[in-house]
Amino acid sequence: MKKVMYGLAFIHLLLISLSVFHLIDGLLKTKYFAEPLAFISTLNYSVWRYGFFSPDVGKTMEVEMLLYEDNSLVRKYSTIEDFDFFVANQEAANRFYGFKAHTAADTTFLDLCSLSACTKMMNLHPDAWRIDYTVRSIRYPTMKGYRRQDTIAVIPLYTTSFEVN
Repeated sequence: MKKVMYGLAFIHLLLISLSVFHLIDGLLKTKYFAEPLAFISTLNYSVWRYGFFSPDVGKTMEVEMLLYEDNSLVRKYSTIEDFDFFVANQEAANRFYGFKAHTAADTTFLDLCSLSACTKMMNLHPDAWRIDYTVRSIRYPTMKGYRRQDTIAVIPLYTTSFEVN
């Protein structure tokens, strides 16, 4: 049993090392290796998405609210710039990130979420008369793209405005 555990640990670390040094990038594009490695990575995360070292770094999301007040002041709240959207701890923040990433395609759900968040902000800021709510996808270049100095793509996915008359 001990040899099996050591063997599995060795295979796990080997796959991580090969992925970090981009030695299996070509194999990940072939059908015969991509599907088994995708299955293995769902079990132990060895080949898939190791941050900056992965072949495809991936994407993230941003939620931004612009709050317009009666005194011509515009406040900007963004999940990228230290606005925690009412989460009390790191676990809640992680859950919110998963929530953002998995609901970006459902516009009905986004309508409900934006209405809820903007209602909360209007209650916190009684002088506010308008809120612009935007969800953006931020896509990072691949490792090869970073070497070519490709830019980060910021794509608006959803936007809405609420105004008090």
